Amino acid sequence: MLQNEVFMWLFRSGLVLFAYVLIIVYTGIRVLALIKYLFPSVKAYVFWLIYAVCGCSYFIVSLLRLSRIWFLHQAVMYTLPFLVYFCLGLMIFELVRFGFRIKNGSWLTAGISAGMTGIALSLAVLTMIFGAFNARYIRTVPYEITLNKHGGPTRGNGLRIALVSDLHIGRIVDRKWVTKIVDAVNKTNADVICIAGDIFDINIAMIDNLEAVAEELRRFNAPLGVYACQGNHDVDRLSMREAGKTDRIKDYLDNAGINFMLDEVVLINDSFYLAGRRDARFVGNYQARKTAAELTANMDKTKPVIFMDHQPVDFPGMEEAGADLILSGHTHGGQFFPGNIVTAIMFKSAGAIHYGRWKGRTAQAVVSSGAGLWGPPVRIGTKSEVVVIDVKFKL
Repeated sequence: MLQNEVFMWLFRSGLVLFAYVLIIVYTGIRVLALIKYLFPSVKAYVFWLIYAVCGCSYFIVSLLRLSRIWFLHQAVMYTLPFLVYFCLGLMIFELVRFGFRIKNGSWLTAGISAGMTGIALSLAVLTMIFGAFNARYIRTVPYEITLNKHGGPTRGNGLRIALVSDLHIGRIVDRKWVTKIVDAVNKTNADVICIAGDIFDINIAMIDNLEAVAEELRRFNAPLGVYACQGNHDVDRLSMREAGKTDRIKDYLDNAGINFMLDEVVLINDSFYLAGRRDARFVGNYQARKTAAELTANMDKTKPVIFMDHQPVDFPGMEEAGADLILSGHTHGGQFFPGNIVTAIMFKSAGAIHYGRWKGRTAQAVVSSGAGLWGPPVRIGTKSEVVVIDVKFKL
């Protein structure tokens, strides 16, 4: 099974790399035509050397271990989405050129074609600017869910949950961003705060001023507590030997007032159960975790059972084990178009969804697009969010 998954990962990675090279070549041809139209004396080999370096800048910076240079790291992270949107714009103009060819029997002039390339280039830049600002604007998204169980003495006959996921605290999501997230969560006046994984962006040693970030996390305020489950990035990768360890993360979060749950269950206020699962497949590694049935084995299932599970891939299993409500993240909603189309297909095939509300036979789930981001620091067609879930219990 593991060999098959490794093969598929290599196969998909090869396809992605091949597609990326094609995008660089295609967009490069169009940019060169624009530059040659404006500056005919420009040498093609000089252009291709510069363009190839720019197009592959992310890989070059990573290989040379220059990611610690903040500005350089930020700049190269825009490369992929910029090329994607520039390519999409060019392809739209290709359809226009082709339609003109069919209708008039000739291609557009070199000047008009160059102008179209310039427009596509400008639109791609504007899209990046929009995406950067959009990613940093945190919305509050409400849900109302009714569970067919008694909930005990919580908020009258209900419970307010603040769900936040995928903070990815690290080089991009810094203390200022964490401050905005904490402020947004606290404004919900939730009874309990649930963090559905990916609190960190792989290595907590990459965070500038760890104690300052911990001060912000301590400001999370909910009368029934703050709980978190492990995400696939929540591992301490100081070395490959220590890749699967979570000791430093757990100690750090405990110090910040956050209960980091690794296949653990807690009965809160004698009203409902909250289970926090380990992530089954964290970055670069696999780990064993308890099944949903093992976690619910000793529960009084007349009480509501809420699961936090970072990746929305085991909804049917948790439903069968007695879960009433499942809280997930991981997908980022695709983060930027057309990624949202890809994630929608992927997680539907897993019997779940990539974003929003899911309804099973006896269980319900909410998948958040996350409050932070990973990789390219943009959101296009998705949003950074804090989720507020008002749960109503059976009278």
